[in-house]
Amino acid sequence: MINHEFKCRACNSQNHKMILDMGELPLANAFVKEPTDQDDQFIWPLSLVMCQDCDLLQIKDEMPREKLFSNYLWVTSTSSSAKKHAEWLSEHLWVEFGVNSHHEKPFLVEIASNDGFFLEHYRDAGFDILGVDPSNLAEEADNRGLTSIRDFFGKKVARHIIETKRQPDVIVARNVLGHSSELQDLVEGMDELLPPDGVMILEMPYAFMLNYETQYDTIFHEHLSYLTVGSTSNLLARYGMKIVNAQFVDMNGGSILCEVRRTEHPTPENHHALLSLENLIHLNTPFGWRNFSANTHRQRDELVTMLQKLRADKLSVLAYGAAAKFMTMLNYCGIDTTLLGAVGDANPRKQGLLCPGVRIPVVAPSALMEMNPDYVLIGAWNFKDEIINYLRKEFGYAGKFIVPLPLPEIID
Repeated sequence: MINHEFKCRACNSQNHKMILDMGELPLANAFVKEPTDQDDQFIWPLSLVMCQDCDLLQIKDEMPREKLFSNYLWVTSTSSSAKKHAEWLSEHLWVEFGVNSHHEKPFLVEIASNDGFFLEHYRDAGFDILGVDPSNLAEEADNRGLTSIRDFFGKKVARHIIETKRQPDVIVARNVLGHSSELQDLVEGMDELLPPDGVMILEMPYAFMLNYETQYDTIFHEHLSYLTVGSTSNLLARYGMKIVNAQFVDMNGGSILCEVRRTEHPTPENHHALLSLENLIHLNTPFGWRNFSANTHRQRDELVTMLQKLRADKLSVLAYGAAAKFMTMLNYCGIDTTLLGAVGDANPRKQGLLCPGVRIPVVAPSALMEMNPDYVLIGAWNFKDEIINYLRKEFGYAGKFIVPLPLPEIID
């Protein structure tokens, strides 16, 4: 049963403003194997609201997290961009916080460690590692020697880590705050785990990019909150933590990497310029999002019209990148097999499955190229350069590409 009573995940306020209502959509990762399967026919409301008391952008109606994360298909290691980021981040953390640690082997805990790909890099850099993830991927990582706990991180897990190990020197939480339905328990766990002289690294997609580039497809049921520097600072401050540094990284369409310390730690806060920018453009108020819904509707109309025209002209269009965000776009726009014949993806876990709701088949990249499309719609647009280079160089693809956001654009 859907609970229509809203309560902010960060501060419990019921005071909110609607930003975008997308109706009811299937779960973005509810891929099915057979046409007779029904898992993808389950639909749930999807709308974006802003808390009027703490400024947090979030999904209004949530569903049980066990249904979302018990069997996860996304793995970090299929992306070459993620591989480069893992190499850079592990080296950065070791140089900044590992080399001069007072522990011979500094201890790093990664929250939401996925398949252990980043854990492996942290270990190779020199850290003693531990991962925490609620999905089946934690067990797979643990079996590969990347010590992992399969559970949702929170205060209980934090206490278990302290009792069985110790407080870590470094905590890493990439793309975690936005995925947590129990946000207060998550941050309470971070508060419990972070020692007085420890550091926590938060990486999160930046809501400025969501607004600026109309990245509405990043809104899906698993992604519950959409962070800014302002709303994140408000959240952390209630638990005695502060952002002491923030920098942009080119991940997930534009993310922020934040260095977090205890409030009493001597390192001064150094994110005032970003807060000033957010205040200038009203990013943390509904006024700053007043055009977002109209821009989203315009993108949908233009993309569907483009695909319909290409079909009328007898030109074939396939897609590449069966990312969760693309599933949101396909279902919100009503794009099915009449407009798109197949989606290619390098993740073998998704190959052979049908996209949730629209039932478009997912195939291997080689199979997609054998279909010789005139156009390739880039579903994982945040990896567009990587995808274009890959298909051009690996398969000699000479056709055209469609980049769907912020408005559909054809690239020769």
